[in-house]
Amino acid sequence: MMMSRQHFDDYLLYQLAIASQALSSQFHKELAKQGVSPAAWRILYCLWSKPDMRLTELARHVLYKQPRVTKCVAQLKEDGLVEKNIRSEDRRNVSLHLTENGKKLVMPLIKRSREHEDKVLAALSEKDRLQFRRSLTLLIQNMDVCEG
Repeated sequence: MMMSRQHFDDYLLYQLAIASQALSSQFHKELAKQGVSPAAWRILYCLWSKPDMRLTELARHVLYKQPRVTKCVAQLKEDGLVEKNIRSEDRRNVSLHLTENGKKLVMPLIKRSREHEDKVLAALSEKDRLQFRRSLTLLIQNMDVCEG
């Protein structure tokens, strides 16, 4: 008996990895034109989305280990894109936010990222787009249950 499909053709994790790699690499080319690494983009985007994030929270959102985020944030700070806000009541409580230069860099990239996303999702009807997002959200929320 001959199978018409191989296992990885319908293996969810493989499909997600392929989609993520292909779609991300397209946008990473756009980032490279601006001299922004994918890691820096994740950090800048998160700080634009939620200013004054602490380092541990930021690491969780960007899906990197804290030492990598610390190193990247140090470079972004040196480049004048990110600032640290040390709370006087507890010097260990440091929050991060974008500088004006960071915001100037991020805003056009956010516009381009939305255009890229629209182009990617153009293959789906509006109804399918909404369902796709709902399904991804449910899968992500369910991961907490699966890990416990």
